[in-house]
Order: sequence, then structure tokens, then C-alpha cells
Amino acid sequence: MSMATEIHWKKCGEEAVQILSELLQIDTTNPPGNERPAAEYLQKFLKKEGIPSEVLEREAGRSNLLARLKGSKPGPKLLLLSHTDVVPATNPKNWKYPPFSGAVKEGYVWGRGALDMKSMTAMEAVTFALFKRMNLDFAGELIFLAVADEEKGGNYGAAWLAEAHRDKVKAEYVINEGGGMPLEANGKVFYTIETIEKGLWWARVKVKGTAGHGSMPHDDNPLVKSARLIDRIAQHKFPKMIAPSLRTFFEKISTALGSQGGKAIQAILADGKEVDLKSLLVGTPINSYMANAFIRTTCSPNMIQAGLKENVIPDACEFVLDCRFVPGFSRKEIEETLQSIAKDLGIEVEIETLQFHDVSESPSNTDLYKIIEETVREELPGADGVPYLMTGATDSRFLREIGSIAYGFQPLSTKMSLAERSKLIHNDNERIDVHSLELGVKLLSKIAMKTLKARA
Repeated sequence: MSMATEIHWKKCGEEAVQILSELLQIDTTNPPGNERPAAEYLQKFLKKEGIPSEVLEREAGRSNLLARLKGSKPGPKLLLLSHTDVVPATNPKNWKYPPFSGAVKEGYVWGRGALDMKSMTAMEAVTFALFKRMNLDFAGELIFLAVADEEKGGNYGAAWLAEAHRDKVKAEYVINEGGGMPLEANGKVFYTIETIEKGLWWARVKVKGTAGHGSMPHDDNPLVKSARLIDRIAQHKFPKMIAPSLRTFFEKISTALGSQGGKAIQAILADGKEVDLKSLLVGTPINSYMANAFIRTTCSPNMIQAGLKENVIPDACEFVLDCRFVPGFSRKEIEETLQSIAKDLGIEVEIETLQFHDVSESPSNTDLYKIIEETVREELPGADGVPYLMTGATDSRFLREIGSIAYGFQPLSTKMSLAERSKLIHNDNERIDVHSLELGVKLLSKIAMKTLKARA
């Protein structure tokens, strides 16, 4: 694209680094959220560029920032989506640099939200501003949306916006988090393009028992019963079910994994008896836990609550399961499985739904998907794009639900592996390398320019 040669990408990257560093210094830990200062920061940035924006709130302080640039002729709407809330930094003393310092040190930007996902907010802000700065002539609309509350389900962010402000946020195409992490194998680099997310079911399980004095243990202690039940749930293997796009992912990366990795992929895709994937996947960018999450429904026990005093046997115990189900499986089937396990152990349970969302998917044969693939090949010689299944959940699901085609694509450098970055998300010492900010702005800008047929 001719105008792209006029853009000083290094300076764009430096600008994104500064924006990210300053965003990371704004504590938007959710709960409680308080995303308004982040929205005000972004609004101020856009105002300097001469771009009007609006703040949309379901509740005071839970701010969503929306801005749009309209082209000179009809065309698609492209929404650049991100969220500004972050999960808690539970162990600040374990961080090399404070979690809300936004420190730019050792070639990285450090802080809670550096990967998930204020870096994407910074990349998209610069991409959005470039359209205005260069006075581009383009078709359709480019929309910038930085939302609240993604980490707690979107009730004050994307979920609410899709319902209350559908006309403002609906777009033909959406680019969001969830993909763009490079997967390297034997010199070949694959860039993931998230096309599908597993379904989500958060369930609270209540086990009743009989209260009593802790000095006289009995057989109806709900904590003991819950422990047996949790152990069985954690060990249960749901059936293997492989979505078509995930099969494409495995088939495309298979040849690059070498003979041993290739055998692992064959075993993953084949019907029949289970094999030890842990040993077969050693030395590849995919580990057995990741592979299992790709191909199976999972239920992870993540919270438990019981008891009021050290010497009192409680009369109930509650624990929370984070269940993620693959395409072709359902919440009903998970609940039936849990009830069956409980019945087998002679335990009665009450199950309450805390949050539910079905599988979310976009096709991989659209113009935008092809543009993303093409841009990866052009800008990163030797690299290729692959469809990807997200084991977690993003705000893309809410936009897909109202008719948008959404892809997760936040292009990052190869300085860190997919496995290394995955370990840092929601963990101590979260950080992103400086080069990724430049690369992200460059690729996202070129993808947006191609999608909207932009010309200088």
C-alpha cells in the first residue's frame, strides 16, 4: 500500500509504548473496575487528534469509550475492540517492577494488563489516529471501542453495549484479542487468528451435610464429601470433540512439529484409544494441558467456601466450577455428568448457574480473514496465519451474537513463545516486549487500510 511507506512505524511503536505505559499506571482492577480514568485518558488522546468520542456507562465509573471515523463512500464497518479493565495483581511483592508502574525496562513494558489487554488498546488507538492524521480516503467506517468489565463478564461493557447500544457497536467486522500470538516450530512461524471460543459455564455447586463439634468427626461432613466430589470432577475426562477450524489448525502446524510432534497431532486427530500426549509434545510449542483444553470440555474447580469457626463442622460447602465446553457439547451434558458423578458417590448436590455463554464462532472464509492471512505473509516472510480456538472467553462473543464477524488478532513478535506469554497472562510480572507494540500497530493499520480500501 503506497501510503504505508510514508508512515514511520518505529515512531508509531514508540507512541504505543508511551500510551500503554500510561494506561498501565491507571489502576482498573476488576472488581471494582473504575474504568473511567482510562476512558478519560483515551478521550483526551483522541481529542488532541481532533477526533470526537463519547463515553457510555451503565453505571457511573464503568466507562466505555466509543469513537468513529466515517469514510467518503459506502463500505463495511470495522470495529477495533479492546477492554481496559484488568484482573487483580494478587502478589505485588513477587513482581520485578510494581504491577501498576508501567515500567519500560529491559526491552519490555511491565504491568498488570500489559498483555491482557491494554497493549491492544494502545495499538488500536494509534491505528485509529493514523487514519485521521493521514487524512485517508476510505470506504465504510472505522470504529474504536475500549470497553469496561470484560474480566467479569461484560455486564457493564460489551454485553450491555450489544443490548443497549446495538446500533452504535454493531459492525460487519471486529478485531479483538484472542489471537496473534506466534507459534514457532522448527523455524516455521504460525500466527494464530482466533475464529472460535469455547462455551462458558460458571457453576456454584452446593453440598449439604450435618453440623457438629470438630472434636467428634462424623460421616456427613460436607467438606469431606466436597473433597471427594471435586477430586472426581478434576479427574473426569470428557469426550474428545474437534471443531473443523481446530482440525485445520492442527493439520497446518503438523508438518512443522517434526516426526514426534507429527505423531502427537495424528494421535490428537485420530479416533480410538488415548495416548500419552505429554511425552509426545515435549519440545513442541504445545503442551498436553493446552492440547487437552483444545479438544475437550473441561471443568476446573477454582473456588471453595465452607465453615465459620475452627471447631465447628459446617452444615454446607460450596465450590465453583469454571467449565469450558467445545463445539458440539452443551451445558446440559456437563450438568448431567456432574449429577452422575455425585450420584455415584452418594452425594446430593444443588447446582446454580453463575454465568453462561454458548460457543462463539466466525467463519474463516471471509474477506477480513483473508486480508489478515495475506498481511501476515507480506509483512512477516515465511510466516502463515492459522485459525485458532480460544479456550477462554473474550468480548467477541457478544458482538458475534448480534451479527458481527469477529477475529482475535493482536500480532506480537517472536521474542517470547506462545507458552511463555500464556504463563504471564493473569500472572506475576506480566509484560510485553517493545517490538510487539510496533509490529502490532503496523499490521493492524495495514489490515484496516486494506479492509476499508484506504487511499492517501
